[in-house]
Parts: sequence; C-alpha cells; structure tokens
Amino acid sequence: MKQKPNGKMLITINLVNNIPMAVVMSLTAPLLMRIPLIFSNVMINIVLAFVLACVINLVIPVPLIAEGFPKLFKTDSQSIAGRLLGNLPVSLIFVMIIGLILNLFNVREFPAFLFAFLESFLPLYVVCFAVSMITNPIAMRLAFGSERK
Repeated sequence: MKQKPNGKMLITINLVNNIPMAVVMSLTAPLLMRIPLIFSNVMINIVLAFVLACVINLVIPVPLIAEGFPKLFKTDSQSIAGRLLGNLPVSLIFVMIIGLILNLFNVREFPAFLFAFLESFLPLYVVCFAVSMITNPIAMRLAFGSERK
C-alpha cells in the first residue's frame, strides 16, 4: 500500500513537476509561433502556468488517473510501459487546460486563440509528456524517498 502524501510531500511533488512544466510550456508556444520572447511576458506566463498546474493537481485526481489508466491495459503503473501509458491522459489534461488558457491570455481574440492553441497543441503535448516523464520519478523519489512501495 502506498503512503498517503503529507503537506511537505505534496509541495515537493508540485514544485518539482510544475515548475519545469510551466517554464517549458511558456517557452514552447511563443517559440513555435516565432513570437519574440519578452522577459516580463515569459515570467507572467510561467507564473500563470505554474498556478494553473497547481490548481489542476488540487482539483483533478492526477495520481489516480496516472495509476489507473495503465491498469486498463493490464500494465503495472510503476513499469516503464505503465508510466508511459499513465502519462498520456495526464499530459493531455495539462495541455488542454494550461495551453488553452495561456493561448487565450496571450492572444485575447476569439477565434484566433483557438487556432493558436490548435497549432501549438501537438508540440506542447510532446514537450509536456517528456517533461513529466523526467520530473515525475524525481518528484516521487524526493517526496517519498525509499518509503514508496
């Protein structure tokens, strides 16, 4: 049975997972659209993406989804295949919500922000997926140490 995370563990998991994701997602879309990177805009986007990621983690049972989805395919969620499968829906959730809101915030025109979102969706998804595959094991190790079973 897994140990239930305490407040310090949740903070560690959120910081290790959400900061890199916020940075990468905030840089990917402007670079794809060939928009000049202005430090203040990038920082606002990073903070907004980080806050959104934290809210998503509070509202949506991301760990349950990441563990449950591989079980649909009769795969252990802790195996490499299970982590890959579990990360598919989780990355989709983050990109759908954060990507859409960041595009709306930056473009501020309807329907132009939808087209910007659609154009950046696949690259954002790939980047988010890759970052999660790297940061999540690190976050879990830092939060749970060798106590995680």
